[in-house]
Amino acid sequence: MLGLIKKDFLLIKANLKSMAIIFIVYLILAFQGTFDVTFIIPLIGIMLFISTFSYDDFNNWNSYAVTLPDGRKNVVRAKYIASIILTIILAAVALVIGIGISYTKTNSINLNEIISSLMGTMLSSVIIISLLYPIVFKFGATNGRIILFAVVFGIAGIGTLIAQFVDMTSIINMINRLDSYSLIAIPIISVILIGISYLISNKIYQNKEF
Repeated sequence: MLGLIKKDFLLIKANLKSMAIIFIVYLILAFQGTFDVTFIIPLIGIMLFISTFSYDDFNNWNSYAVTLPDGRKNVVRAKYIASIILTIILAAVALVIGIGISYTKTNSINLNEIISSLMGTMLSSVIIISLLYPIVFKFGATNGRIILFAVVFGIAGIGTLIAQFVDMTSIINMINRLDSYSLIAIPIISVILIGISYLISNKIYQNKEF
């Protein structure tokens, strides 16, 4: 399985140059105060990792991987483990850069605000992984992205309609109260979402023909 994780990180390395350009642009915007760097760095990581699915499909990698010892289990496991490792590494990088930008601009460090923003971004990354990976394992990288966008826009549309007829004040107040428990709640929620997503992806991959 370590070899599968290494393979995915080598594929990620191939896209680092293009992602570095995007990162520099957003870093400049962050220094100007028009963008939050803690938001983009983990999401860039997710974009990088999603690209590994495209490489796998293009090179018919799965047809070979399933012939390896415990290949079906290890392929799914390696994707999730590598994604988690990458997300944590990039979150640490985002935290350091966020602290640096805050100190450079204000000569002080608002650590609570930076961590709060970072935790929200990490939860968003986990939600994307949890939704996308089972879809990609089922339908492939290209179709999976299309389906995910359709689902996200569908949820957003439904949410907009609900907001027009339901008083959202109580819900917003509840979310604000929960924010003080984010350091505990977000890791727990993340583990639950990743665990459920992994079980679904594993079942899909076990029954898939290549």
